[in-house]
Amino acid sequence: MNKLLTLLLALLLSFTISAQKEKKEIDQFVNELDQKIPQLLNDFIVPGTAIAIIENGEIILQKGYGFSNIDKGTQVTNTTGFNIGSISKTIAAWGVMKLVQEGKIDLDAPAEKYLTRWQLPKSEFDSDKVTIRRLLSHTAGLSLHGYPGWSPKDDLPTIEESLDGKNNGPGRVEIIMEPGTKWKYSGGGFSILQLIVEEVTKQKFENYMQSEILNPLGMTSSSYTIDEKILNSSSLEHNSFGEVIDFELFTAQAAAGLHTTINDFTKFALASLYANKSNKQHQQILSASNLQLMMTAAPNSNESYGLGYQVETIKGTSMTLAGHGGANSGWHAFLRVNPVTNDGLIMITNGGAGYNIYSQIYCDWIYWKTGESMGNRCNIVPSIATRLKSIIDTEGIDNIESQYIDLKKNEANEYNFSEDQLNQLGYHYLGKDKVDFAVAIFKTNINAFPKSSNVYDSYGEALLKRGEKEKAIENYLKSVELNPANEGGIKVLKDLGVNTEGLFKEVIIEEKVLQSYVGSYELAPEFVIAVSRDGSQLKAQATGQGEFEIYPRSENVFYLKVVEAQVTFNTNEDGEVVSMTLLQGGQETIGLKLKN
Repeated sequence: MNKLLTLLLALLLSFTISAQKEKKEIDQFVNELDQKIPQLLNDFIVPGTAIAIIENGEIILQKGYGFSNIDKGTQVTNTTGFNIGSISKTIAAWGVMKLVQEGKIDLDAPAEKYLTRWQLPKSEFDSDKVTIRRLLSHTAGLSLHGYPGWSPKDDLPTIEESLDGKNNGPGRVEIIMEPGTKWKYSGGGFSILQLIVEEVTKQKFENYMQSEILNPLGMTSSSYTIDEKILNSSSLEHNSFGEVIDFELFTAQAAAGLHTTINDFTKFALASLYANKSNKQHQQILSASNLQLMMTAAPNSNESYGLGYQVETIKGTSMTLAGHGGANSGWHAFLRVNPVTNDGLIMITNGGAGYNIYSQIYCDWIYWKTGESMGNRCNIVPSIATRLKSIIDTEGIDNIESQYIDLKKNEANEYNFSEDQLNQLGYHYLGKDKVDFAVAIFKTNINAFPKSSNVYDSYGEALLKRGEKEKAIENYLKSVELNPANEGGIKVLKDLGVNTEGLFKEVIIEEKVLQSYVGSYELAPEFVIAVSRDGSQLKAQATGQGEFEIYPRSENVFYLKVVEAQVTFNTNEDGEVVSMTLLQGGQETIGLKLKN
């Protein structure tokens, strides 16, 4: 037995040593990133980012790139503030686990044991099965995936009001499936945990987290409270075209509300490396065993989620990482740590297309660490919409279609030319009441994708806003002709006085077309949707979730009955399916189709 233990320790030591990089290799990699990151920011119109890389417990890179305020020329530094979206959950989980460690909360007790200010709505399911462990691991069977923010002008609801549905759109938090049987991501579950922290500690959540977690970790420039100090050091936030947008605030602080800097964020990553011999220098809050538990896949989480940490095994390698991704309007963030080798990657960005930046750097980091490519998930190219917008900003809209055609002919591999790219640009201008610009963009999209129902629907919407009722009706009718299941288009036509009797028809799609949609689509480094076919029925399964059926609205647009979401399969000019667009809660996420 002792010989076996000695052998295992020797193997682990040799693996750790072999995984470490020499200084020359480190310097070369850092220099490559120094060259690459500014170019990525330019390509994807992301004003700024900050990054940290940890190698064997040591910081080898910690730096800001680009701008936090373009107009003022303010550059991103290590002390610039960013919202980190859903990574707020991971840090909030530390607050919960500290109370577990102190014996004030039982991981397997019903959540309602600790609740007096709010209770779960009655349902067909047993609320006692909604436990602390299941809330932390998203296996409690709850609704409400994520939260939109509030503007600074809004009066924010209380946490109880938010749980009851006053939350800017997503609805109330309730049990919608048998607790403990499946993984279903629920930001609402973390709002329950936020309330439980307040009930147990008799403090405001943000105050407890500041005094018991953030300050002891040395994260003194981080906060769940957005006050003048935080705002003064914060970057501005930007949409996917690099334009400044309103700062968002969150009642759902535990789910989405933490503001931090790369200095502080790196301290959290180092604190997460529980096996590091220097870990006690970085944190004395949670025991190594509790941190290990948090980074171990929980029961029925499809091996993808622990207690506040996502768990990801890199395909083709023996590497298993823990961390989380985060996204709010104008912000994207990413965290991965490897507690076996004491390594980590942390990135925060201030642009709506920021996930393209961290996705590419993540691919590069994995390749540097393992020598293994992560496949076509790393083949990330800018949207044609960003190029066209830069042309429009300098030259106007008059020749945009001919310029689009020239770019598609001469630079086909340099940009993403899927139909949803132009649609996004058209709605950008429509939202700014630049209706003529939107009309021109949607018209270009029709000529590029004449068999798509969706582009005619969008064009009709813009024409209607411009007052061209008859032409709008013509395009809505074309949309419904291509997609007889377009109930939204039919409703618009009916409201415009068109006789819609008999317009709605069941959509029947050829088997070879359905088969072309089968495959895996990566919407984020930690989130893949696998599409399969059972006869004429398409099914989809997202990372860590059960399988669900999707139903056609048109040949390439499908909808989900389990949640209010739409899936569009995008093709290139050769008719090859290249990506998927998931539209949920007003937000679009694009996933590249992975090669077999």
